[in-house]
Amino acid sequence: FSLIFMLIFRPVLSSKFLPGRGRNAIYAALYFFPIFALIHGVLGGIIYYSFPYIIIILSLVSCAAHYAFKLDQSIKSLFRTSVTDFRNLVIILGHWALHAYGIIAVTELKRPTLHLSLIALVPLPALFYIVTARFTDPRLIQMREGRSM
Repeated sequence: FSLIFMLIFRPVLSSKFLPGRGRNAIYAALYFFPIFALIHGVLGGIIYYSFPYIIIILSLVSCAAHYAFKLDQSIKSLFRTSVTDFRNLVIILGHWALHAYGIIAVTELKRPTLHLSLIALVPLPALFYIVTARFTDPRLIQMREGRSM
């Protein structure tokens, strides 16, 4: 079905917007369709097997980015705004849901008692960021580097 659309609509659009190139668009479509099918076949399998790992990594990175954009990086402020601000709570719960989905997808729940207990680890990245944010203050790092020189 997409081959038909590619062979019919592409030349029409090409001849309308680029006069005199409608025939070349048909040839390009005939060359590109098998290439697209090959790329889809190869990369589709790679994405299928790596998707759970991609989800876990992206949930960790987006959770860290969410906290990094906060101006007040104190433990008290990060924890308070995470719990009391409804928008932040929804964002964090979304990160946790993605992280839990990634863990379930990786483990495939082959051993349900062990693998479902891993869901308890889902909040740890957020808690780790909150606890260790004070160690990443650029002013403190610059002062330490200045002292050691």
